[in-house]
Amino acid sequence: MKNRKFYQEYVPGQPLLTCFEEDKIPLLQMRHLRDMDFPITRQISYERTVDEFLLQLAVNDVLLPLRNRKDMVILLDRQGAVLRENGGWSLLFTPGLGEMLTLSEEEELYPVLKELMEKEKEGGVSRISIPERSMKVLASGLSPFCILDEYCRNRKGGYMAEAEKIVIAGPEDLYRHVPVCRYGNLSTVDKEEVENYQTIHLLLEDYVARYDTAQKNEMIRPLSVAVFGPPGSGKSFGVNQIALSTGRFALTSINVSQYSVPADLFEALDEALLCEEGKIPLVFFDEFDSELNGMIRGWLKYFLAPMQDGEYSVNGKLRRIKAAVFVFAGGTASRFREFLPADPSEEETFRAVKGPDFVSRLQGILNIKGVNPVSPGDRSHVVRRAMLMRGQIIRNSTGIYEKESGLVNISRSMLSALLSVSEYRHGARSLDFILGMSRLSGVSRFTPSCLPVDEQLDLHMDVQDFRKRLSFEQMMGDYVEKYASIAHARDCDKRLAEAEKREATGKELEQIKKEPGMADWADLPEAVRREYMAQIRSVGVELQDYNSGIGLRPILPGSADSIEELYGPSLEKLCELEHNRRVQELTKDGWHRGAPDPEAKTSPEMVSYEELEEARKEELRLSVRNIPENLREIGFELYRKSV
Repeated sequence: MKNRKFYQEYVPGQPLLTCFEEDKIPLLQMRHLRDMDFPITRQISYERTVDEFLLQLAVNDVLLPLRNRKDMVILLDRQGAVLRENGGWSLLFTPGLGEMLTLSEEEELYPVLKELMEKEKEGGVSRISIPERSMKVLASGLSPFCILDEYCRNRKGGYMAEAEKIVIAGPEDLYRHVPVCRYGNLSTVDKEEVENYQTIHLLLEDYVARYDTAQKNEMIRPLSVAVFGPPGSGKSFGVNQIALSTGRFALTSINVSQYSVPADLFEALDEALLCEEGKIPLVFFDEFDSELNGMIRGWLKYFLAPMQDGEYSVNGKLRRIKAAVFVFAGGTASRFREFLPADPSEEETFRAVKGPDFVSRLQGILNIKGVNPVSPGDRSHVVRRAMLMRGQIIRNSTGIYEKESGLVNISRSMLSALLSVSEYRHGARSLDFILGMSRLSGVSRFTPSCLPVDEQLDLHMDVQDFRKRLSFEQMMGDYVEKYASIAHARDCDKRLAEAEKREATGKELEQIKKEPGMADWADLPEAVRREYMAQIRSVGVELQDYNSGIGLRPILPGSADSIEELYGPSLEKLCELEHNRRVQELTKDGWHRGAPDPEAKTSPEMVSYEELEEARKEELRLSVRNIPENLREIGFELYRKSV
């Protein structure tokens, strides 16, 4: 941090064009920009604030005086700051707190910045680099900033290593480095869930403030929120914890599917609205989208009057609602967009049940993700699984949990397979059932022998996918990095050999050796190291399939079925596996098929292996042909399985 004399603080009301001298570092609050009517949100998430600021900086010429500055500081109240240092962006943030509103508009800012820097040294404030993105990318929203992504991307082992650490040792270390949303027993580090929960919290907070300032007999229109999520994802739990944390709500739940006539539902509502003085009734309408008299979502029209006018009838008498919060938890849609009509043919039916009228009365939407990926780019699902798994183990499996150390004693190969398995068929309930059916009484370590039999497992997961992952991790999990370092060294040797073959000069060879990808294994960026490890892990898992014609095993000297060299169908099979893996990884990063454009994240290679150009196939073949030789160096081999 530089001396105070290098900074120039913004003076409220002064035009940006004339406020900062050329040789000074601009120092201002994000609040100042909001007061100038720039559309930058507050208290939703650090990432959203950063992206909205950077977009305005890129497209709004009012910020031209700041756009080309190589250095600047934008304070996020006392909790963080967006920094630009020598052209590069970074974020200081307080993991357990969002941006607040404690700084006055005229407050001296340098001491605040100094305090943030001191807290960073003490570990109370974290710093993360903000990826460089063009105006085109910022405007498209294709690469939103995510602190959890950036943190895991630069950690050894990435998301999976962090997820394993959460289960074994707890999430506290992660909580010190990424934003965390915590209300009562609710904790999440998933960016979208953090934003959703923060939004609901602000809505409830604002509603309480309106209630407290209302006149004695004033009626306040109910606050209506809809919650969607997969079965067992805890749709009511999150809102419950937020509401309880305020101490101002009386919670009641009504399962709409248990009623057959509106009169009975309104009687239940009438009872639910009764609560002690000073409390606000919060009513959960579980499975609000149930059928009524054979009509899908037939109940929606009966919610309209209570939502809009705060009125309903019981036994022919009109009742008025002084204040209430209605939370509608869906049972037929995992996401809000699935609740809406998917195509024009469904719109008429949706209108007939008053769907548009219902949606127009909602003031908040909460999508809960659950333990399965909700999109190809959802890498954080392994962290959500890990947090749920640890909580369930601590509550139900005391023998494998050491209370004093806080450690869970579990097989690492099995843990990796449980975290990475493709799907839990019934969401969080499946994970709960698997742990509940496991034979853990009297054991001090959770191993594969404790798991239920495959017929029971298959009710809750793709058991073949799980067994493939478990088998690979048991056999080769500890050798993955060693294999990857050998593959990298061989690629470097090949790169130099090709340059020498075309008679590159000594200077050219030295330049090649200085390329980032030519660094020693230990010095490679973590993302590059993970890419090498992902190749053998992906291929290795698929080769555990009983129906695969090729297998992977420790070397059997003199065996006639060993594969010394890949060619023909065997080579093409592994090339296809590797291509599919690369396409899957690019899809996670938001890439799709199109003309080559890194900014738009389009590539002609986002196709099936059959559709891939022959030149690209040949590049894959050259890479995959090295697999048998790389494996032999660490004591493994490919072999042809007998039919």
